[in-house]
Amino acid sequence: MKQLIKGVIKDATQVQQFEKKNGQINVKCVLHVVAIDDDPHPEEVAVTVSGDLTLYAAAVGSPVAVEYIVRVFSFEKNGKKMYGNDIYATGIQPWQP
Repeated sequence: MKQLIKGVIKDATQVQQFEKKNGQINVKCVLHVVAIDDDPHPEEVAVTVSGDLTLYAAAVGSPVAVEYIVRVFSFEKNGKKMYGNDIYATGIQPWQP
């Protein structure tokens, strides 16, 4: 299910290259987006962006609307099964609060 957060890009990691499963080279980074609302504990996400969406890494402080998907994955740590969240953007648009 797609979700939407309207807020400000608070920070971004450095853009880095990676190899996709099909062997193609792409770029990705993570944006820290904090919702703009009156809640004392606003929603915030660390959302992975790739391809052209990495251009938003240079837009720290800008208001945006980010559409994203949350997937759950399992992994093993110290011999125990664990779960994690993979949050990635499917679209970003400039937004005026």
